[in-house]
Amino acid sequence: MTSVGIVFMKEIREILRDRRTLMAIGLATLATPVVLFVISQVSTKTASQTYTVGYTGDIPAGLDILFNSTGLKLEQVDDPATAAKQQVDVGVAFTSSGIDEYYDPTRQSAQIADVRLQTIVSRYDAAKIAATLQQKGVDPSVLNPLPVTVHPLSSPTRAAGNSFLSFFLPYILITMSLTGGLSAALDTSAGERERKTLESLLLTPAPRSHLLIGKILAVTAISLTAALAAIVSMLIALSQISFGGARNGDFNVALTPLAAMVMVWLAVLLAGSFSCLTIALGTLARNFRQGQAYATPLYFITIFPASIVLFIPDFNPNVAYYLIPILNAVLVLRDAITHDAVAWSSLVVTSASLVLTGALCFYAALRLFTREALLVRS
Repeated sequence: MTSVGIVFMKEIREILRDRRTLMAIGLATLATPVVLFVISQVSTKTASQTYTVGYTGDIPAGLDILFNSTGLKLEQVDDPATAAKQQVDVGVAFTSSGIDEYYDPTRQSAQIADVRLQTIVSRYDAAKIAATLQQKGVDPSVLNPLPVTVHPLSSPTRAAGNSFLSFFLPYILITMSLTGGLSAALDTSAGERERKTLESLLLTPAPRSHLLIGKILAVTAISLTAALAAIVSMLIALSQISFGGARNGDFNVALTPLAAMVMVWLAVLLAGSFSCLTIALGTLARNFRQGQAYATPLYFITIFPASIVLFIPDFNPNVAYYLIPILNAVLVLRDAITHDAVAWSSLVVTSASLVLTGALCFYAALRLFTREALLVRS
């Protein structure tokens, strides 16, 4: 067995003895389905919840039926404006000249109830006008001289499921690629220095580059395992969540073969890059606690690119954006999930960028590994 393999097996055994690493992987694997279950339950409750409309006056004939069928419960109140502040979601006053609506925009329930109310009133107005025209012998189609026929190019429910997946999957992939192996990386560098075992390892005949490669491979394996375990648990949880309804047909989120291959490839590149970077930071640190302080900014660096998918879902970057590490992985994986297609030029640029980033971090770690004064200082 070569020196790289010996160091790799040594680090794997030590990592598996470290409860912090195993707990991080286990918690991520278990927490992901729980979080997704809570989100799905909240979303389902919000969509199916019945909202209360406090009203005064006489309800137009037939309008109450529309209210009940759209999840709006009518409740008579003395003052709609006062009731809309807390007692009901929306206040409505039916008058001879129309409808006065009162709602608080700061309440999410009031916003949803307002959208439903506006939709109901619009449909009711259109139906009344069409009936009146028909009674007078006028074709109601004159109200819609330019009808629009919508032809969705993909299933709306499938698009909703893919959009949901395109946000969570890159986020979990990136964060777990970092945090899954972070404890192991700091322990095998700063931790060994703190325990005074690194010096004895450096006295072996094996070249220091081989020692470093063995450590990086071990941390990469743990990081990759943590990321894939969290993603598999997420996909299993999503397979139990249905998007859509009886009208559109239920759709369970699933990863296409192309997206799965892209995800695994990006996971390998990210795990390798993060392993090189965190080991370099751990080698620079005097002890494990200082290594954690050095690695803390990495959390913010990884969260920001993943959040771009949420805040700018239709962001269409040019090839130059794919040179930015982490951000490029988010963009490539988002396209693979949403469109089930990958621009090979973007994938090549992304791969080259992540490989170059990992190589620079490896070079930095190797330089630190070869500096005697830095490695043996207390």
